[in-house]
Amino acid sequence: MKCAYCNLKMACSKEGRDCLGGKLELPEYRDPAVRPYVTYSAFLQHVYGNNLTRLQELIFIGLMMECRRLGLAYCAGFNREARMMIEALSPHFEVNAVCCDYCLTPDQRFVHDPDRRFDLYRRDERAKVEVLNDFGAPMHVSLGLCIEQDILFNRHSRVPVTNFAAADWVLGHHPLTVVYTTYQRKKYLQGKGLPKPGQVRRTRLQELIVFGQRAGFKSISLGFCNGLFEEAGMLSDILKQYFLVYSVCCKTSGIDKKEQNTPYMNPGAKFESACNPVGQAKIDNQLRVDLSVQLGICLGHDMCFATHTLAPTTTFAPKDRVLGHNTLAALYTGARAMDVDYSDPRPYEVARRYKDAEPPVADLDDEVQPGASA
Repeated sequence: MKCAYCNLKMACSKEGRDCLGGKLELPEYRDPAVRPYVTYSAFLQHVYGNNLTRLQELIFIGLMMECRRLGLAYCAGFNREARMMIEALSPHFEVNAVCCDYCLTPDQRFVHDPDRRFDLYRRDERAKVEVLNDFGAPMHVSLGLCIEQDILFNRHSRVPVTNFAAADWVLGHHPLTVVYTTYQRKKYLQGKGLPKPGQVRRTRLQELIVFGQRAGFKSISLGFCNGLFEEAGMLSDILKQYFLVYSVCCKTSGIDKKEQNTPYMNPGAKFESACNPVGQAKIDNQLRVDLSVQLGICLGHDMCFATHTLAPTTTFAPKDRVLGHNTLAALYTGARAMDVDYSDPRPYEVARRYKDAEPPVADLDDEVQPGASA
């Protein structure tokens, strides 16, 4: 399965083409515990188009799910960002934050020590996630965790986890810079991407490669959003120098949104393909990959992907179309999460009317004005 090299240019998304030879039977989408995570992202697209930042989507989805609490796990090197994150979330939720302090010295200085983190993975360390598990929030958010801790947090969290920002200490925590800049892209494609001896600060991509090698992984799968088709292809070109690389598009099977009873983003369209994170996870399970890597999967869909994938999962880069997939920009700018009316009844009304997996007998008389700008 190598969707990143699709010669049909994502025909599953545009035309509903099913490259699997038969649509995956996915009863999980009828599960009331799964459906909200799968569909709420589509509801926000229906109302706002792709005009929300990841931070705004996080708040909206939390409110749509009637969350009262959120758990936040963050790297000690992201202390300032964690404070800003809590400030943005606190008007809407009770936030319990846990700091991953394994890279703090006794005098509370943050020191990069990648070898120390590898030991955490080998010991299956879970102390930090258990603190949040005891808090009892229905959803957890990770902020800046290294790949090892990201995998462990996803594995041991008792509730779904979404990644808000991936740590990249070389590229300003914007991992996709490696494919967006000519210099970085050429360097990695020429096989010069591995860290030099003694190099401590590494890109997210270097961390991924080194971790995979030390863990003895042979195969990796990229679960990606079709909107990051080009990025997935470039990352596959880089990673295949070190691993057997598969890639699975979010629109796999070409399922019509009507089959999931999910509203179209463009009501006048003849067809819109539904995102299929559970299908992506099942394909990875069939491939028996050693590691599943998320690339730009929608907030909500990423949680379904991680919970249904048997292999260890980590996020290379979360999606934020508004901010060029640089999610932390929402915290660094003055507006942050404040320029959206979270009391706007439209997304909640759409979610209520499409709450069931089975479509109604009659067409919904949808009075919501779709595609409005945030």
